[in-house]
Amino acid sequence: MAHLLLVEDEALLRWALRARLVRAGHQVDEASRLSEAEELLKRRKPDLVLLDVNLPDGNGIEFLAAQHERLSESVVIVFTADGRVEDAVRAMKLGAWDFLSKPVDQDELLRLLDRASAFQRQGLDAETSRRARERNTRVKMIAESPAMKDVLRMGATVANAGATTVLLRGETGVGKEVVARYIHSASQRANAPLQALNCAALPEHLVESELFGYEKGAFTDAKSSRKGLFELADSGTVILDEIGEVPPALQAKLLRVLEERTLRRLGGSREIAVDVRVIACTNRPLEMEVANGRFREDLFYRLNVFPITVPPLRERVEDIIPLAVDFLQQFGAAAGKRFTDISPELQRRLLEHQWTGNVRELRNLMERAAILENGPVLTGRSLPLDATAIPPVAAAQAEEEIVPLDEIEFVMVQRALRAARGNQSQAARLLQVSRDQLRYRVKRYRELGRELAVADE
Repeated sequence: MAHLLLVEDEALLRWALRARLVRAGHQVDEASRLSEAEELLKRRKPDLVLLDVNLPDGNGIEFLAAQHERLSESVVIVFTADGRVEDAVRAMKLGAWDFLSKPVDQDELLRLLDRASAFQRQGLDAETSRRARERNTRVKMIAESPAMKDVLRMGATVANAGATTVLLRGETGVGKEVVARYIHSASQRANAPLQALNCAALPEHLVESELFGYEKGAFTDAKSSRKGLFELADSGTVILDEIGEVPPALQAKLLRVLEERTLRRLGGSREIAVDVRVIACTNRPLEMEVANGRFREDLFYRLNVFPITVPPLRERVEDIIPLAVDFLQQFGAAAGKRFTDISPELQRRLLEHQWTGNVRELRNLMERAAILENGPVLTGRSLPLDATAIPPVAAAQAEEEIVPLDEIEFVMVQRALRAARGNQSQAARLLQVSRDQLRYRVKRYRELGRELAVADE
């Protein structure tokens, strides 16, 4: 069973809870004061912590914040007096798993502890699995087309070329991050950490702390020091997706890390040496961003040491069916189904489709197919392929108007928000981006004076 730390100043309640927990098979350390709890934490990290809010020598929630590092692997349940909502909210924001109102219902507490123990085991199993995946020497790649085989050849070449920076270019959804992970796994850094950040997925003020970390006291909520991705990936690889979205103020700091291989945490004064390979990904024409003053020219040239362009799916037709079969079998297995093949008619439709969403669109389509059909041969009767395909005759007759990418993006965001009636979460799903990515774009449009109809969420 679990090892618990019970922090409660009411002697009778502490005795009753300890007796019940021991009968249930748990090991229990108890403390009546926060100072006692701190000493116990120094000696042993508990699986679960039962923490009262009001204690003789301080506030349990402040203790939770101060002991964040020591409690990072513990599941914390807070006792709140009379179910005070503000205490519960503060505790949850600081990482508490759940809370109970006083007087404590012992049966409810035991049920909660069972769920908490299961939650912790799942978390440890997931972390173990994640680390095992990172240790894999190879990332599975499907490349039957000459264009994609060239990409992998270039990736394998640069993988063993020291700490050379790589710039992966290509349309949204082509699989740039998969290629980045392939380069890491094919390099001598394969057994070292791999860290990835989508630069558009976080608010601007959080990107710096995510990349470089921060020192205790650097800002209001910085209760302890924290390493950034570059430190966490030391000796390994950092993948920076959507590099064109890095805020201008951070571009100089990123350039410094790339050139000098040292960084300074937010709020810190000490130089920290790091040995990482940076693989940057972008779907933007960075030359244009440089010309428009949105991206530093020196940073662009530093990133562009070894550029690789990942071709769109429509230019690697030989990969479509093998990718579709692989995705179908993955999703089929997850759904408890077995698919062996794709019908000739569906193969024809897949090959004729335009794939504006590239590999991501194909993956999502196969996930839908695995849910809707039972196999073993996928017919695709339920798939909306033809609705988005452009007939060859219509495509030939269409005028080839050149429109700036930013304008196309704005129009698509506008259409998605209109279709979702202003709901950002639903609009993000329609655009196949994260909600944070959409919110970043909406904010940028507003700064440019281009308002969009957005519902409050």
